[in-house]
Parts: sequence; structure tokens; C-alpha cells
Amino acid sequence: MAGNIVSGLEIGHWVATKMGGVLQPNSQSIGLVVDGKIVAGVIYEGWNQRSIVCHIAIEGRVTKGFMNAVCGYAFHTCGVHKVIGPIPSDNEKAIKNAIRIGFVEEARIKDAAPNGDIVLFTITKDRCRYLGEKHG
Repeated sequence: MAGNIVSGLEIGHWVATKMGGVLQPNSQSIGLVVDGKIVAGVIYEGWNQRSIVCHIAIEGRVTKGFMNAVCGYAFHTCGVHKVIGPIPSDNEKAIKNAIRIGFVEEARIKDAAPNGDIVLFTITKDRCRYLGEKHG
């Protein structure tokens, strides 16, 4: 599967819409476009030099190159130690994908989502399997 890795406001708005939210100022986004259609995207926000928060939306297959770009942005470009991914507890598909990528549940905020908890998943550079030339 071929695709173009892009960044910009269009990607950010697409991800925010999929999450039921609004794109925040000073956020950054990376997306995967296949045949002119956005199939995946990530919003990064809340960078504090040590960590960054990410929101991911996927509606198709993603490439290893896309995952390398997503992880490379957080760990290499931003230089963070940890990426934080808040996921509503009722979003089983997103939780499964996060775990597959290498995220682990670190905390849970009870009754903070419309239909349950917000689960805070995190990943560190040493646990990210999508970094390096193998996936670039």
C-alpha cells in the first residue's frame, strides 16, 4: 500500500472530528493520505519538553513508514521521554491498537469520558518498535 505522509491543519481537523473534539492551537499533526483520502492521523499537543500528548485516528491500513514518522516526530524531533495517549475506556479498538504499538496503561481517570473512564496509555522511546531505518 502506497501513501503520502503529510502534515497540516487539514489532518488536525480530521483527527479532531473523529475524536469528537476541536483542534487546539499550537498542536501539530501528521497524517497518511492514500488515493487522496486521509486514512490515519495524529495530533500532538501539550509538549512540555519531557512528554507530549497524542490523539490518533485510524480508518484504514497504516504503513510502517507512517508509524516511523509518527514515533520519530515525538521521540526525535520533540525529544520527549514519554508519549501520553488518552483513550476512552469504551473504545476497545483504539485500546487494542495502542497496546499493539507498545503503549501500556499507566493511569485511569474514573468517569471522565462520556461513557466511562479516560485511560492514559504511555510509551517510551525504548519500547517503541517503529523507530529506526527498518520502518523509515
